[in-house]
Amino acid sequence: MFNTKYIMSNGLAFAEKEEMKMLSLYAKKGWILYKFGILGYKLKKSRPQQLQYSLDYRINPDKEYFLYFNAAGWSHVCSAGNGIHIFSAQEGTKPIYTDNDTELEKYIEQYEIMKKIAIPSLLCTILSFTLTFLSKYNHVPDIYGVIFGVLSIPLCIVTVFSGLPCISYYSKINKIALNKSNVLNKNYKIIYRLTTILVLIFIVLILLNKFNFLNIGNIILYPLFFICIFLFIFICFMKVKTGHL
Repeated sequence: MFNTKYIMSNGLAFAEKEEMKMLSLYAKKGWILYKFGILGYKLKKSRPQQLQYSLDYRINPDKEYFLYFNAAGWSHVCSAGNGIHIFSAQEGTKPIYTDNDTELEKYIEQYEIMKKIAIPSLLCTILSFTLTFLSKYNHVPDIYGVIFGVLSIPLCIVTVFSGLPCISYYSKINKIALNKSNVLNKNYKIIYRLTTILVLIFIVLILLNKFNFLNIGNIILYPLFFICIFLFIFICFMKVKTGHL
């Protein structure tokens, strides 16, 4: 009855390989990817096919870019915006990326793009929370506290949705650069997981406090906020041992 299907994405920055495998499984059932949807994918009903999918990042690709993949047996399926592209090929086709250097370049480019969003939004979030904090103690007019208190929520969301992918891409860069996909620096793993957990806790506490489900004092929120900021900055500016960043 229905010839199209929508499936939700778990986030390409976090589960790229898993998502591509998922699309392959759908293709075997006769559901073929034909375009990106809002936070997901759109599939259309067709005959079952043995397809494999691969994701690539390239800003403003030219005609030669797609011809290169086509010559290697990969057909362009769809693009998100002007920088994320999905290709498909018959199972058994040689992967697009066959060495660490080319795969490293793929993630470095995306990491740099996300960092340009994450860091300015992070600085704006810090400024917003600082002015909100100062207004509560009458160091700045109350109107600033109201304005920046409202702005802090969308700024925080932008920081999270750009910052976490930024960290995820950095993690992938580290794995490739170290050439040990299952042995990442222990300290980095600990900081990455701790930052993710603390950011999620902070967002939940802010929302609960905003909608009066909990009455959480600034003595808890502000230290937690600045700890998250410190860890976030620390991770973003950690250097890959190979010197690519």
